[in-house]
Amino acid sequence: MADEQGRQGPPGPRGRQGEPGRPGPQGHPGKRGPDGARGKPGPQGKPGPIGKTGPLGKAGPQGKPGEAGPRGAAGAQGPMGPQGPVGPQGPRGEAGPPGQLPSIEQVLPWLEQLFDAWDERRRQREREAAEREALEAAVQEADEPIVDDEESEGDAEHKKKKKRKKHGHKD
Repeated sequence: MADEQGRQGPPGPRGRQGEPGRPGPQGHPGKRGPDGARGKPGPQGKPGPIGKTGPLGKAGPQGKPGEAGPRGAAGAQGPMGPQGPVGPQGPRGEAGPPGQLPSIEQVLPWLEQLFDAWDERRRQREREAAEREALEAAVQEADEPIVDDEESEGDAEHKKKKKRKKHGHKD
């Protein structure tokens, strides 16, 4: 078993200490003698436990691609996509045949409504004009001269502006 591994075991324990030397001239014991010879190597030790595995190595180079397989069957039709933008307008087509004009019986009620509305509007304008004339006549009959009215109106406007400016608007 020792030959298989090719390693030698650790050295054996040290030999016993040498005997003390002779006493010196003054009667003191001598120095310690030299240590004994080193012991023989011990028997081969048992093999130790198996260590942890090391880190994995790098991956090798990529292999050549294989031959392409046969093409598969076509899949099912997918859902319809969103509608695209509206295209430009095409050229105008030919004019169609002329349509039939409405009969006079169909047009008469509409014409009557139109004329009634026109008469009503004319009467309303006449009423408004008469009211304006009556108002102007009442103003001219007033005792105050026209010039004073204009001045008093100007003063009232001036005061309103001054008041607004002084107090301001609060929202």
